Amino acid sequence: MQNELKNLAAQTADLQSTFLAQTATLQKSLEDASSRAANMEYNAEAIREATATIQYCMKRVGNNRMAAMSARDTRKVMDQMEDAVERLAGFIS
Repeated sequence: MQNELKNLAAQTADLQSTFLAQTATLQKSLEDASSRAANMEYNAEAIREATATIQYCMKRVGNNRMAAMSARDTRKVMDQMEDAVERLAGFIS
């Protein structure tokens, strides 16, 4: 009986250490998932901002048929659009 109780105590200690290791692994995995989710949220917001910039630029350039834009304004709008496209490309690749 005494040997069986010692064996049970040893098994309990083994199970406890295994459980603690599994808990630590689970905690690390959850922290990693949380970090990836935060990055995805940030990336999605940046993509929305870049898309809005491109839409704005396209409307300004598209309206060029109705009201002439100066060469300086056209370059400025095209620079904004190029920057937005580069940011989008950075998220895609």
